[in-house]
Amino acid sequence: MTALLRFLSDLGPTNPMVVRIVQGGSRRRQHMLVRMGYLGLLVGLVVLGLLSGGGLLAEAVSLNALARGGAQLFRWIAYGQVIGVCLLAPLFMAGAIANEQSGKTYNILLTTPLSNLQVVLGSLLGRLFFVLTLLLSGLPLFAVLLVFGGVRTGSVLEAFGVAACTAVLVGSVAVTLSVLRAGGRKAVFVFVIAVAAYLVGAYLLDRLLLREIDTAPYTTWLTAWHPLLVLESSMFTGSYRPPPPAELTDHAAIGAFFLGRPFAAFTAWTLGLSVLLVLGCAVMLRRVGQGESVLWMRIKKRLRIDGGERRHSPRAVTGNPVAWREAKTRGKLLGTIVARGGFAVLGLGAGAGLTWAHHVGALPGNLPAPTNQVGGNPFLTSAQVFHRGLTALLVLEIVVVCLVAVYMSAGCVSREREDGTLDILLTTPLTPRQYVWGKLRGLVRFLGVMIAVPVLTLLGAGVYGLLVRGWGGGQGSFTHYEAAAGPRGGAGAGGSVYQDLPLVVPEAGLWLALGLIPFVGLCVGVGITWSLRARTVLGAVVPTVGIVGLVALVMGVCGLTPVGSVPLVGPGINAFSPLTNTAVLVNPWGAVDGFGRASEFGRITLGLAAAVAAGVYWFIVYGLVSATTRNFDQTVRKLSGA
Repeated sequence: MTALLRFLSDLGPTNPMVVRIVQGGSRRRQHMLVRMGYLGLLVGLVVLGLLSGGGLLAEAVSLNALARGGAQLFRWIAYGQVIGVCLLAPLFMAGAIANEQSGKTYNILLTTPLSNLQVVLGSLLGRLFFVLTLLLSGLPLFAVLLVFGGVRTGSVLEAFGVAACTAVLVGSVAVTLSVLRAGGRKAVFVFVIAVAAYLVGAYLLDRLLLREIDTAPYTTWLTAWHPLLVLESSMFTGSYRPPPPAELTDHAAIGAFFLGRPFAAFTAWTLGLSVLLVLGCAVMLRRVGQGESVLWMRIKKRLRIDGGERRHSPRAVTGNPVAWREAKTRGKLLGTIVARGGFAVLGLGAGAGLTWAHHVGALPGNLPAPTNQVGGNPFLTSAQVFHRGLTALLVLEIVVVCLVAVYMSAGCVSREREDGTLDILLTTPLTPRQYVWGKLRGLVRFLGVMIAVPVLTLLGAGVYGLLVRGWGGGQGSFTHYEAAAGPRGGAGAGGSVYQDLPLVVPEAGLWLALGLIPFVGLCVGVGITWSLRARTVLGAVVPTVGIVGLVALVMGVCGLTPVGSVPLVGPGINAFSPLTNTAVLVNPWGAVDGFGRASEFGRITLGLAAAVAAGVYWFIVYGLVSATTRNFDQTVRKLSGA
């Protein structure tokens, strides 16, 4: 028994790597500021939420209103914790491990008596300690919400359990990628983007389609595989709860477990997969000690690549050399070609497949009479199913494009500073204006292929609607149910019904491009600014993600509320967020009150809103990049220690 306890202690608390990482990180001023900032943000959110949503500013305080405000605040913070863990935890871990690899300390560890499992668990637990303690530091604040009611104790514990399991899983994947040297930091960025795409796509699929098709207030087969859906199953016990045991008698044991106990199923598969990743990484650790992945070593052996000097024909540089380098050289790498081409093929193929499914009448949906729909028919038409599926697809594509823009721009200068390329560029005749604006133009041009995917998808749906409307032949529904002002109840709350209209507004793709390109430019501009100010890539990625996410969240929340009731101002504000604006462009009849009665004016309003948002964002980008250009020399000298 003593030997077993000593073995477990050597793997965890007394592991030399864990002790070194925890003791070293605890003394760093940056870690202290992160913890203080996180707690300060939580305290501010709790206070503001209680003052506004709880009704403490009113003359008569209602306990019911206070409970509702506390429950709403708890939901937002719980969602934010999970999203932050998915986006930032692997970056922190990969950045720390990359520092060890650059300092050659990682190779020294392979010469010590430490076992493979100690090295892998030390890398994971040492970095995971800071993430988990950061989550636990907010537990007393959530406990305060229990005093006001509206939040169950089990929901609080489950929220932290979901965040902790998510942190363990993404940390295990990040450490595995770093230990196996499978692409280094770039592979971790790709993993983070894939995780974000999964979170958005799966959530929208469940929220917009699966719940609407099945009218029962039960969780779906996707719930246990998604952390945000697991949180909802714990919070919305009235409208989104696990089915009772009587409903699961026809399912197999594993299916009943995943459907009936989503939190337990999520905990089981995340921790189980983490254990498998850690054990597999420990087995392969010494075999990849030379700095190459197992897959790449096998490929080199099969192809007999000797690693000699690579040669290629000279290429002519046109225009701004920095812009040419960012736009052209990045696109010549095999991984980049496969990633961009795969994104374009999958995105356009999914859009075409969804449109064809609607054309042949394969989409699920009932086609009720207009009187039944106005009377409160709960079923969706095929047109409504198409709109929801297209919205989910476009939002997923836009999220991926914006994340790629953020990660590429946030590392474009920091990476050159780390590898010494920036020092060489500063000796050339390039001016700061050419360098900064070249980075912006080159990255936006490089992302042009990815930006074109959602734009062409929406344009294709609009062209399809025009052709079928003019020539006929489609079997899908073209009936639109307009939203009504007041309660957001759709047509059932008094909205109107319109038939034989285009499935999608024909020019919606143009308005999407007009608003999306400047927003991507804003993502790139903010990333370049922080990349120039930060010493490392991680130091630039974190604030860039925070700023861009805050802008999208604030503008989306502020714009989505008045878009259905204020004809001109509502769509104008909503156009500043490409995510919520996409939902309005796909189905303006269901989002804007009175759109069907004055469709010409409504379509002009959507175009003017996109133009105003584009002008404001380009003005912000111009000011931001101009300020970065003016302070370029001072910033570079400050970070270089000159």
